[in-house]
Amino acid sequence: MDYSHPSLRIFERLGNLFGYPTQSRRLQTAYQLLDAYKALSVDRILAQLDDAAFSQQVLPYSLGMPKRNKAEFTGHAKGVTSVFKEFRMEPQQVFEDEVQNAVIIQAKMIGELTQDRGPWENECIMIMKFTPDGRQIISHEEFVDSAKAKLMKERLAPKDFGAK
Repeated sequence: MDYSHPSLRIFERLGNLFGYPTQSRRLQTAYQLLDAYKALSVDRILAQLDDAAFSQQVLPYSLGMPKRNKAEFTGHAKGVTSVFKEFRMEPQQVFEDEVQNAVIIQAKMIGELTQDRGPWENECIMIMKFTPDGRQIISHEEFVDSAKAKLMKERLAPKDFGAK
């Protein structure tokens, strides 16, 4: 277990102390995805995604970003991770829905751009749905700050960014 998320450290340790689990498999997978983004590792990002059913959609639709399957998302992830030399997602709020088999995370995205282009900060809301066992993500919708997404396209235009 990666203890990089402050709220997890406290609850995980308490759970271990009293001998009961404190985090669902869904939440573990969601935090593994955040850790993979922090590592800027496309392979680690992809490891969290279901091969057959995965789809990703950046919202709002007005950005014109296409819905992507895992293969299409691979190119997008490579393009986006290539513009950062440091990156992290700091969860501000986390919600888990057992009935929908989903996790929703409001996060700050904080990074340092490559080629001395300076700091980057943005916000997003991620809605992730999971395989029945919670070990893989089958749907990832990411509602982003529209103005920042347009700025990224204009300033950085990573390959496979995909906005119209």
